[in-house]
Amino acid sequence: MSAVLVASFSSNQQSDTGVSKYQNHRSDIQVEINNIILDTQIAQTSQDRATGLSNHTSLGEKQAMLFIFQKPGVYSFWMKDMDFPIDIFWLNENKEIIFIKENAQPESYPESFGPKEESLYVLETVTGFSNKHDIKIGDTMDW
Repeated sequence: MSAVLVASFSSNQQSDTGVSKYQNHRSDIQVEINNIILDTQIAQTSQDRATGLSNHTSLGEKQAMLFIFQKPGVYSFWMKDMDFPIDIFWLNENKEIIFIKENAQPESYPESFGPKEESLYVLETVTGFSNKHDIKIGDTMDW
């Protein structure tokens, strides 16, 4: 099985003008990786998964979007209609990271990214998250 998806997400953080920067953020669950807690929105529907983060202008430092698939498969993601770069993590059924795409850039579209092996989950974060928190293949996430 193969699919191409994009990234979607946001929070209620206030900007200098008092207007929320992350109006579309919905914190469904908290994901933990290396003692970092991420307020995470789940891409629940096929439309959510197709849109991903593409209708957002930014992502908070401790925010993420989680894609949960019904069965393991080879899932590719691209940066179609994205306005900002992200880090993308593919996880197996044990929530172990099997592939990381750091700093995926909007300009990279139509290139797609992903592992050749099957994953069950994909997590998207702000770019630089992987490097800043020393996240690597083999690390596990919890929720």
